[in-house]
Amino acid sequence: MTRYRRTSVAALLGALSLAAPTPAVGQGVGFDFAFGLWWHDATAHLYTATYRGPILGPVQYGLGVFHLDDSRSPLDRTSTGGEVSLGIGARQRGLYAVGSASLGVRHSDGNTDAAWSVGGGYTLRLLPFLALGVDARYRVEDIDVAGFWQLNPEDRRGFLLQARMLIGGRGGGGSSSRPPAPVAAPQPLPPLEPVYDGAVSDESARVSVSVAETALAAMGTPYRWGGTDGNGYDCSGLIQWAYGEHGILLPRTSRDQGRTGTAVDRSVAALRPADILTFSENGGGVTHVGLYVGEGNFIHSSSTGVRLSSLSADDPDSRWWQARWVGARRILE
Repeated sequence: MTRYRRTSVAALLGALSLAAPTPAVGQGVGFDFAFGLWWHDATAHLYTATYRGPILGPVQYGLGVFHLDDSRSPLDRTSTGGEVSLGIGARQRGLYAVGSASLGVRHSDGNTDAAWSVGGGYTLRLLPFLALGVDARYRVEDIDVAGFWQLNPEDRRGFLLQARMLIGGRGGGGSSSRPPAPVAAPQPLPPLEPVYDGAVSDESARVSVSVAETALAAMGTPYRWGGTDGNGYDCSGLIQWAYGEHGILLPRTSRDQGRTGTAVDRSVAALRPADILTFSENGGGVTHVGLYVGEGNFIHSSSTGVRLSSLSADDPDSRWWQARWVGARRILE
């Protein structure tokens, strides 16, 4: 590779790195570790570690390092270097497309090789902080003096199959991107009253109000990943604690709480105090939960701590939650 081409590729990688925004705390950031097999003239092993963050909507960027173990090839172009990538699609669960460009230094002679790849894959989230994925790409490593984006007979090319492990991006059951800050604190709630309308038993109506009042007593408690007590709560920890104070045991995770009890119509008019509201960042599985407390409001633990949000107001925070509200569950019948 000529000095001109090495300089051009390095400039491209640097520009992409600078263009990628630094996400705020609480957004869908995480680390991606992958192992892949690349079939060219021989089978090479590719190891990558990548820091990923959101750009806009379903678009994410990645900044990482790689090590290509090419010792099985007659050329043995084992190299280590940096990689930038751009992905489009579900980060939590589902299909995605991805492209990357990389620049590596050969261990044998110190020369530089540029490569690019394009393909797609599937991600499956197992836990709030852990997902597994697999993708297939077509990878080209440019080793001659021709243009970087032009295929040539001398280029080494082949299919790359990778298994991935993604850590982070979810954050203790909170939302994967940060909602807008409320423009004003919700008005103080009037005293909660049981709703005796035949939808639940009178006793359940009274206990539901008590559960909601218990959750309201935690207002202002800081967010703490995995927290289930007065030192801090995550979203599902707050709800598990509020119900637990009244002898009702709920599952620990937001995903499991979103399957507990019976489904309620997704409308504010159908809700009763202590109904569990479920939210999804990407339209897939449940990624956040809150507890309805009446008057169109719900209490939840987000990245800013335990607070009230609305499902009926017309401010940016309320619209953000309305767009991600996917269901409601009633625990007490």
